[in-house]
Amino acid sequence: MYLGSRPRRRRSSPWRVLILLILIGVGVYVLMQVRREHVETPFVPTPTPTRTATSYLFEADDLYWEGDIQASIAMYERAIELHVESVEPYISLARLLALEGRTIEAVERAEQAVERMPNNARAWAVLGMTYDWHGEFQEAIEACQHGIELAPEYAEAYAYLAEAYADDGDWARATENAEKALELDDQSVDVHRNYGYVMEVQGNYTRALEAYAQALELHPNLAYLYIAIGKNQLALGQNDAALESFEKAAEVSPSSAQAYYRLGRAYYDRGEPATAQEYLLTATEADPRFGAAFGYLAFTYWSRRNYEDAIPNLERAIMLDSQAGRRRARGFLVSVEARQGALDSSSTEVVMRGDFDPVSLDDPDVLVASLVPETDEGGWKGAEGSVVLDTRTGAYTVTLEAMPETRADQAYVGWFDGVNTLSGTPLSTGPLTLDGGLVEVELEATPVEGPRIDYFYTLGLAHYFLDECEKAYPLFEAALKIDPEDANAQRGVQLCNTVGTN
Repeated sequence: MYLGSRPRRRRSSPWRVLILLILIGVGVYVLMQVRREHVETPFVPTPTPTRTATSYLFEADDLYWEGDIQASIAMYERAIELHVESVEPYISLARLLALEGRTIEAVERAEQAVERMPNNARAWAVLGMTYDWHGEFQEAIEACQHGIELAPEYAEAYAYLAEAYADDGDWARATENAEKALELDDQSVDVHRNYGYVMEVQGNYTRALEAYAQALELHPNLAYLYIAIGKNQLALGQNDAALESFEKAAEVSPSSAQAYYRLGRAYYDRGEPATAQEYLLTATEADPRFGAAFGYLAFTYWSRRNYEDAIPNLERAIMLDSQAGRRRARGFLVSVEARQGALDSSSTEVVMRGDFDPVSLDDPDVLVASLVPETDEGGWKGAEGSVVLDTRTGAYTVTLEAMPETRADQAYVGWFDGVNTLSGTPLSTGPLTLDGGLVEVELEATPVEGPRIDYFYTLGLAHYFLDECEKAYPLFEAALKIDPEDANAQRGVQLCNTVGTN
């Protein structure tokens, strides 16, 4: 029996009880709401982390080493969309775009790299590479030289400079810089590739093969290296080996239109048009803008007298190669010319000038040039202009404002820098009509230099064999503008003339 006093029991405050009841009620309500959400929307996905730019960059690099250049390009573009601060993605993307033949976009990305970091030697070097692949050899040489000034030990700058000199026909400087690049870095894919290219353009195919093989040892999954090897093997008469190289290119890069095109050409040259046709069809499917693939596909039909299928493919080849010719437009200038003079080239009196750039990277086929006067003196203050060119159709507009009046025997003429007519002369607008200092005109840049001459006369002969000489004559005339002495075009005209006299 406990004899001590019992402890006094603490009584709960009414207010405390009320607060506890409220908290319990809130807890029950929240629990019911959570259960209701899970019942009503049981398949709501679990939130996942947003990918970072760095993850895209790592994936782009991995895809490049796997040989999937197109997928690598896509990853670099995704990374740049996330506003990457580093200049490196722009440099890598520009290089890969050039390798894929997307030179307008390549130049744009390389220029962005230089703008972001003007003292970066790699940016200047890759800018030189993209200029070269776009056909701007002098600009390429200057950009590479500036890269070398910034980093005299940067091997790729010498390699790209060597390639530009080779394309410009200066083989001595090309060889010198290619050898310098090798001295600085013999573990660079581009150094060996460009050395091989310099040897190739000089006809030293054996040495070129050795250089390309060394590049492959460093990166065995690049389709364009196997293609380069195959081309040099063909030049040496190693036809079976060339086929194996082109097949390897298609194996490492199943999306490579160039690989299938080269296979198709090789089989066509072997006298196997049916096999060639299969590969060339695949090439056109892989790249619907590949003019040469459509051209050789047409030849496979032509060789078996299937003119009906040869015709649309030759037409597409001409259209696509014409577009490629217009995409080489680098700039636009306006000069003062005699109204009655021959317009084969611009005079020295250039009064306005501007460089072409894509309207946007989403639509690189539309180019725009903003024109500014060469001087502010002599009434040119305030003058301005623009040119917009759709390279797909050839349609372009020229607008000039506040232009000084010319003499009665003179006229303003616009000229495309980088685009020629079929005869090889610079493409011009012809005399422009000035109305109160204003010019507004819509013209068409076609036909232009780009398609091969055999596309024109073969297409003309196909129409001839289908009794369509009215369609054949303009094609023979186009071929004769390229080469007035071409025997096939001359023979085509004779054949159609014979039909016309019967």
